[in-house]
Amino acid sequence: MSADERRLSRGLTGQPLQRRALLVSAGLAALAMLLAGAFGLRGDAAGVPVQLRQAQLWASPSQRWEPPVALEAADDAVLGAATPWREVDLPYAGDRAVSGSGDLALAPPEVRWFRAVVPPGALAPTPQGARLYIPRWQTVGTVAVYVDGKLAWQTRGSRVWNSFNLPVWLDLGGLAQPGRPLQVHVRMASQQGVGGALSSLWAGPAESLRLSWRLRSLLQADLVVYTAGSYLVLGLFALALWTLQRRRGDVVFLLFFLMSLCQLLGSLQFMVDGEGLALSDGWFSWLTLAGLMGATVAAFHFLCLMQRRRRPWLGRVLQGYVGTVLLVAVPLWGPAHETILPLLRLLMVPPEILVLCMAVVGAWRMRDGGSTMLAVWMLLSFPIGFHDLALQSYLISIESIYLTPYVYLGLFTLFLLVAYRRYNGALAVAENANLHLAERLKAQEAELAQAHERLLAVEREQTLMQERQRLMREMHDGVGSSLMSALRVVEFNQAGTVDLVQLLQECIDDLKLSIDSLEPLDCDLLALLAGLRYRLGPRLEGAGLRLHWEVSDLPALPWLDAQAALHVLRILQEVLTNIIKHSGAREIRVRTAQALLDGRAGVQVLVGDDGRPFDRAQAPTEGRKGLANMRTRALALQARLDWEPLAGGNRFTLWMPLERAGA
Repeated sequence: MSADERRLSRGLTGQPLQRRALLVSAGLAALAMLLAGAFGLRGDAAGVPVQLRQAQLWASPSQRWEPPVALEAADDAVLGAATPWREVDLPYAGDRAVSGSGDLALAPPEVRWFRAVVPPGALAPTPQGARLYIPRWQTVGTVAVYVDGKLAWQTRGSRVWNSFNLPVWLDLGGLAQPGRPLQVHVRMASQQGVGGALSSLWAGPAESLRLSWRLRSLLQADLVVYTAGSYLVLGLFALALWTLQRRRGDVVFLLFFLMSLCQLLGSLQFMVDGEGLALSDGWFSWLTLAGLMGATVAAFHFLCLMQRRRRPWLGRVLQGYVGTVLLVAVPLWGPAHETILPLLRLLMVPPEILVLCMAVVGAWRMRDGGSTMLAVWMLLSFPIGFHDLALQSYLISIESIYLTPYVYLGLFTLFLLVAYRRYNGALAVAENANLHLAERLKAQEAELAQAHERLLAVEREQTLMQERQRLMREMHDGVGSSLMSALRVVEFNQAGTVDLVQLLQECIDDLKLSIDSLEPLDCDLLALLAGLRYRLGPRLEGAGLRLHWEVSDLPALPWLDAQAALHVLRILQEVLTNIIKHSGAREIRVRTAQALLDGRAGVQVLVGDDGRPFDRAQAPTEGRKGLANMRTRALALQARLDWEPLAGGNRFTLWMPLERAGA
């Protein structure tokens, strides 16, 4: 059994399974406690809240949109004893047509008054005081709440896009008197034909109602804001990735950004607070419609990419339909959106059906978990959408929660999950490809290493052969020539005319210089000159010459290999030998310095003596020892020779570049 199988077995049996069961049980228990507290099913020392499920309703003849500052200032008989109130159940919902009539700015409203009484038991003094909690209300118009005849809360800003999705939370401190019931009036001024709805009312200690209020605020508005904002942040990150990779044509990131942006626009209607809007009602409604339809179009193209199937003609039909609907619904010439909001939502059904069919067909064809979950979720989106349409039309209890934002959030989550799984699959494929490439690379590296070893062996053999040839040539030209001269002297008995000892000494010097040129120098000219001084110093002293050594630090010469070192030594040997033989000098001075020649940086070796001035026209040319041989060696070094006669001596200059051309 592999390590992965053992880990899987431990996750399915034994202690890990028990721990997971305990964690699941603890999570379910915590969720049950949260729901129990959310629906007010807890009792404590602070008291038990009261849910008002009965109220009285009266249709007022008032023609005013704005609520009065107090019930005494109302323009109708809301406080009159003869006002015909009738009993209704809460939650209450009036009739609403699919499309309303009239102009919101000109037509008078339909005003309804709701009246309820809070019993004194719910207003018992508590550390945090009593609260009035209204889970939901909805209408196109204005709403105001009065407590004991005083205006305690009212909607502001837009009459169409108001804070209908936010629960009402009123502090009754200073309004409620201990031991006396509290009378609550709710005034709802609605556009004609759109009706209105009011949930049940809760009154009681803040300690008992706060959890329920917070949970409903979270589910109805806050969670929508948080998740939509989170997906927008991910969308912006995807947009940045698409901007960096757009040359490769990867539009998945762009589609994800468009989906997150459209989903945020479509959810704005659930985020409106009591401060109103920066846009007109018509344009805000059109913007939310464009966001919802744009999210559907982006989801269509996203599915095409995920399923690896292009559907160009379906895409054009979908885009044409969405473009036509949005063009017709433009507020500049279209009907007032507040009168046809349910009808506009019905226009979204055809593109959603198309996307649903794509998801189902893709799940059937691909048969993988991600596509199946996506198809199931989109199937569930239709009953959820009809649920929200029924809630908007007051066909079901107003205390329900709009679920459409969570459909899109779930859809986004599934898109991310499927994309993540495909990304992991791509990573696995890439990892296998990398392993295969690594194996091939390892084999290639082994072959290259073998070839490199063979090449190094050949190079070493070639280097040794070249060095042998060089040494043989130098031995033949240098030591061999001197020995042949000595041999002739002995054969022809010319010892009296030629200094045989000096000739043999030159042979030995040539041999030593050839050996010195093989020493590693690390491109150091001074080390080479020190070896020359060590070899020729005794010979100079034997000839009665005093040597003055005045060298200074020099930069390294990268080209100073064994061959170049031997050229330098031969040139300086020739110079010193000529001084010994022909100048009659008593002192020799050797100096080094850095110098520029024709704009090129270099170093120079200067050899001066106090002998007879050197005449080039009368310079001896004995075999290999001559100026021509020195110039040939200098040419190989790209160096410059100069022998200048002075008053009372001579000065030889050897200039060498720091960098050789073509090196």
